[in-house]
Amino acid sequence: MKKPVFAVERFHEVYAELLPLLHQHYDEISIHKQKGYDLKPQVALYRAMQDADQLVMMIGRLDGQIVAYFVVFVRPSIHYIDCLEGIGDIFFVEQTRRGAMFGNALFEATEQELRRRGVKCFMAGEKLAFPAAPLFERRKFEPIERKWALWL
Repeated sequence: MKKPVFAVERFHEVYAELLPLLHQHYDEISIHKQKGYDLKPQVALYRAMQDADQLVMMIGRLDGQIVAYFVVFVRPSIHYIDCLEGIGDIFFVEQTRRGAMFGNALFEATEQELRRRGVKCFMAGEKLAFPAAPLFERRKFEPIERKWALWL
């Protein structure tokens, strides 16, 4: 099986191509969709974060097509200014590519980029309805928190 090629790409250069996969991801796992909220990313905010060098867009391609992505915000911790953090926004592997270690390769490429940037703490989450614990455990992540939501 062919392996994807991973590279950091700039938001404004990849967003239009990525948008159909974002919608696929939204359709698959979004809690907001269940509550009637359409996918409407704050494009200007992502662009501003890219311009401030606070956004990592790790893109996995196979035969030139996007098959995986990991979007990470990089910034000093709000609570620990000396600790540069990578906060996972969203990660996705195309459904037909799951189980082929694409997720592990995506995380490896992302970790390498974050290390290169000097990130000390890399955090990412999973939806409880779509668990990814084996992937996190394989990558040596430790569970540290559980988020709770109250819809008002």
